[in-house]
Amino acid sequence: MSVNSIKFTGLASGLDTQSIVDSLMKVQRMPLDKLKQQKQILEWQRDNYRTMNAKLKEFDTFIFEGVFKQANMMKRTAVSSNKDIVSVSANANAGNVSYNISNVTMATSARVESASTSEKLSISKGLDEKIDPTKSLLSQQSKLNGQGIEWKGDDYSQTLTGKGDVLTLSGTSLSELPSKISVTGGTTKEYTVELISGDAPALAERDKGKVYINPSTGNVTFGEALAEESTFTISGKKNSYIEFDIQTTNEDGTKNKQSFKIDGSTSLNSMFSKINSSNVGISMFYDTGTDKVVAQRTATGNLDTGDEKDFPGTDNFFTDVLKLSVKTAGTDAKFTINGLETTRKSNTFTMNDVTFNLNKNTAAGESVNVNIQTDTDSIFDTIKSFVDKYNETIGAVNTELTAQRYSAFQPLTEEQKAAMGEKEIEQWEEKAKSGLLKRDPLLTSGLNKMRNSLYASVTVNDKTKTIEKYNQLAEIGITTSKDYLERGKLEINEDKLKAAIEDNPEAVYQLFMADGPTTDQQGLARRLRTDISDTMKQIEEKAGNTFKTEYNYTIGKDMLRIDDNIESMEYRLKQIEDRYWSQYNAMEKAIQKLNNQSSQLAGFFAQNGS
Repeated sequence: MSVNSIKFTGLASGLDTQSIVDSLMKVQRMPLDKLKQQKQILEWQRDNYRTMNAKLKEFDTFIFEGVFKQANMMKRTAVSSNKDIVSVSANANAGNVSYNISNVTMATSARVESASTSEKLSISKGLDEKIDPTKSLLSQQSKLNGQGIEWKGDDYSQTLTGKGDVLTLSGTSLSELPSKISVTGGTTKEYTVELISGDAPALAERDKGKVYINPSTGNVTFGEALAEESTFTISGKKNSYIEFDIQTTNEDGTKNKQSFKIDGSTSLNSMFSKINSSNVGISMFYDTGTDKVVAQRTATGNLDTGDEKDFPGTDNFFTDVLKLSVKTAGTDAKFTINGLETTRKSNTFTMNDVTFNLNKNTAAGESVNVNIQTDTDSIFDTIKSFVDKYNETIGAVNTELTAQRYSAFQPLTEEQKAAMGEKEIEQWEEKAKSGLLKRDPLLTSGLNKMRNSLYASVTVNDKTKTIEKYNQLAEIGITTSKDYLERGKLEINEDKLKAAIEDNPEAVYQLFMADGPTTDQQGLARRLRTDISDTMKQIEEKAGNTFKTEYNYTIGKDMLRIDDNIESMEYRLKQIEDRYWSQYNAMEKAIQKLNNQSSQLAGFFAQNGS
């Protein structure tokens, strides 16, 4: 146990040794408090730099999403006199033009539907046994009109011996089965096969000459009870499926072919959903009312050439099972535009960067006027938003550069905070944090570069499509505020800016976005983004970001050096405090020894005197 682990707090001397040592150490700790305050100031300064970087990043993103995009700066309005017939939109490259559209006949899609076998039937065998589009195809073979589905699958054969009227095959999901089954027992008898999708009829209602087979469950039910030891064999297919191809023709004449494999457990509706969700370009459905299947191209236009004539396909499944044979060819859209009769495969087409949507046929003598114009208000709003964001950004930077520095308000020590209320601490630290970036050379330089980039003219260049008339901000009505308190904020002459936009939106756009090998040939927005990027990099080198450790930026390295000094200082302070206690402990022991000696002498004299 060290000497200083036992502290004598004035037992012999009567002194408040703890308070004396604390007072002495308070003076000794003042340099340590200074180091901690220095570190706190660096942390606040770092955070302020990062806040400025966030502001600059926000402005950079705003520029990119605003004046940087041609779609915003050369936006067009497309107005139709009758949107119900023709609706329009225009991109930034469209000119200010007008169109008159008449004699509209919309394009239609090619379609094919099932042929009727009677007034109410097409693909089903009878009214009382119509196909259910929600149940598996395999279980409904007997309901299909015609030769039925030609299933593929694994060969299956099973011989059964038993008695009674119901047996179960070990392999289920059968498809191809014989039309008759011979049963051998005491005598040989032949039964006609009937495929069923549910349970067999009750015994009293069965045909004694039939055997009812559910291919999905494998249940075999005879019309009468079998004799004991009767034997019969069933052969067919299991794990059944069908395969077919669908091929369509695109507008450019290219072929679009896709293969489908449909499991026997799939319903008609599920099969159509699979086809409809593919990229083959057709839509199919079954109508229970007419018992018909309809297949229709998703694309419009007269594509009825070559293989398209066989749409959706020549497979027996389409022709013999679904009875798809009643065809209607697709037709092209026909219309007259500015006096020119023309056609299109689709009801939506683009001409001179204007997209037209034909929505309805015109009546005789009916026409639609379309006008494409510069969207002055929208472009104005984009530029005004840019100016507002610029003013907001430089305002935030100027606030930091001009904030008052209160040198008397240093970061509070823990001891000082303990003696203050929460509101007092908040008010104190507000002043302590103020002005940490006052007249900061890094921010000042970045701000000056941004101002110079905006004020300098853009060199006229045919390649960049700039013109002398609009080669600097003042030419389009944007100038610096004359109020010196605004510190370089921009003002807009709305009438002048709108007039420039209406006169030449391309030139206004190039004022911001011209691109060239030299800075003077580059548009104002490009220059600004370069200046912002350079300033942000310099700030990151000094103040880092949330992804960088203290070892990777200047302020962080300064903070690490202070941490090292704090650690050394705390070690020295511990030694000093131990020395103080060692001295006072020695004093207490000496006084205690003197007190003991005095007590002994007093006792001796008292004893001899008596």
